[in-house]
Amino acid sequence: GNVVIAVNPFRNLDIYNDEYIRKYNGRSAFDPKLQPHIFALSDNVYNDMKYRGRDQVVIISGESGSGKTESSKRIMQYVAAVSSNAEKVEVIKKRLLNTNPVLEAFGNA
Repeated sequence: GNVVIAVNPFRNLDIYNDEYIRKYNGRSAFDPKLQPHIFALSDNVYNDMKYRGRDQVVIISGESGSGKTESSKRIMQYVAAVSSNAEKVEVIKKRLLNTNPVLEAFGNA
C-alpha cells in the first residue's frame, strides 16, 4: 500500500486548508505534479472505499508527540470535506479522537 511519512513541525503550516483539499481531490497519489501529502493518501483511501466498496485501514505509528493524532485529524478533515456525509464524518471523527487517551495509555503501559 501507500506510505506517507509525516513529521510534526510543532507549528501550524498553511498546507491543510480548502485550497489543498481541492488540489488533491480526485488526483492520483502518484501524480508527479503533486507533492507527497496526507491529503493524497486520504483521497486514495476515500476513493477505494467509495468507488470500489473496499474497507480501508490506515495505520498511523510513531513516538509520543510525533503527530499521530494530528495525522488522524487531517485524514478525517479531508474525508469530511469531500464526502456528502460531512456531519456523520464529524461524529465519527469525534468518537475516534475521544479514544486517543485510552490508546495512548495502552501504548505507555
